This record gives sequence, C-alpha cells and structure tokens, in this order.
Amino acid sequence: MSGMHQPVSQDQSIGNLANDPILHAIDFEDVALSREGAKLVHYGARAVLRQFMPAADSDNLTAAQAVALFVDQVFWEENSGGLIMCTDMADRSVCLPIPKAHWTVRDDSRVFQ
Repeated sequence: MSGMHQPVSQDQSIGNLANDPILHAIDFEDVALSREGAKLVHYGARAVLRQFMPAADSDNLTAAQAVALFVDQVFWEENSGGLIMCTDMADRSVCLPIPKAHWTVRDDSRVFQ
C-alpha cells in the first residue's frame, strides 16, 4: 500500500470538536468499493457532469470513468469510517461521501493468475 493514512493536518486537535471530521488522505489505489459504493460514485459522477459539464454525455458514462473522475483526492473520515472522494473542478472541489459499509482497504495479498 502506498502511504494509506496520511493525515491532512498534522495537528488534528486544533478546532476539532466531537463532531468535526478528522480526515486522512488515502491513495485511491488502496480503496476497494462495494457494488453499492460503485453505484453511488456512478450516480454522483453523472450529477457532476450534468451540473459542471452539460455538454458531456453523462448517460453513457461507464462505472470506470465515474470512479476515475473522483480520484483527485480521497480521504478516510476517522469518526464515521466513511470515505470521501473528490474531483477538482475549475474553481472548486466536489466531494462525494461513501458510507463505511460500501468501501474497504484493498487486500493485495491475494495472488491472481
């Protein structure tokens, strides 16, 4: 794995109340989405395309293209265990929350032939 838990802020105690999110950067290659998680990303990507790139054909967006749209920044949220996947637009980042039940850390210990 490639440096999975890299804190966004080194001093996480500043300004963090009980409900404030504590985010840790995570490499998108270390993430495995469930089928439902992939569907959430697909729906989110279509919505982003319709809003920010209306000329794009969001109806023919593949699941792989949708996931690729949201790998600019990926964070694990410590309090909820959820994942936050972000895409960088021209003037902002658009982020999509993925509940804890719909993602996991990829297990690369399996051998594929």
